Amino acid sequence: MSQLTALEWLALLHPVLAILFVYPVAGATIRLGILAREKRTDYNPALPDTVSTEHWEHGRWLVSSAVVITLWSYLVIAWRNGMGLNPVLWAAGLGTLAALLALWRVSTDPLKASFSLLCWGGLIGLGTQLPIGDLPFWSSHFWSGVLLIGLLLFSLAARSGIASTTQLRRLHVSAMVLGAVLFAVVGITGCRDLIQFTAGG
Repeated sequence: MSQLTALEWLALLHPVLAILFVYPVAGATIRLGILAREKRTDYNPALPDTVSTEHWEHGRWLVSSAVVITLWSYLVIAWRNGMGLNPVLWAAGLGTLAALLALWRVSTDPLKASFSLLCWGGLIGLGTQLPIGDLPFWSSHFWSGVLLIGLLLFSLAARSGIASTTQLRRLHVSAMVLGAVLFAVVGITGCRDLIQFTAGG
């Protein structure tokens, strides 16, 4: 069995960070969301008033970490395929990261929606320019991942509406149920791709 190269070790940071950070934060975010609903409906009024804020803050860290490890995987794929010095890819990647950072700073709904779309569009645009694979949508780690991030970005951008509008709150819950399914799909397809990666396929 051949030893992994330095670039292959760097590629492993994507699944390692997903396991050690993204999935635990996702679990905490879901739990806090359930508690926030219990607080809002007076099912458990003893819960602290900060539970909804904690839910949102965990969600912000969740989507941010998902975007960052996705960009990291793009960088590794680009280097492996001789595209690591492509200025257009670098500009798009830095622009996507800038949109994510701006999303942390802006406070108005239109700006949140704009930067969320820019961030998501950047991830899709970058991913489609890289040789990630041509698997069908339903079995693609890439497409399930970017769809999941899109749902997370929507929830982050629509925070004020979710807090004040029943319809948006229901849409948020429905989106996150789909998101939970996508988390499982991303985990399964990621394990499959990792097996193929270590096998040299």
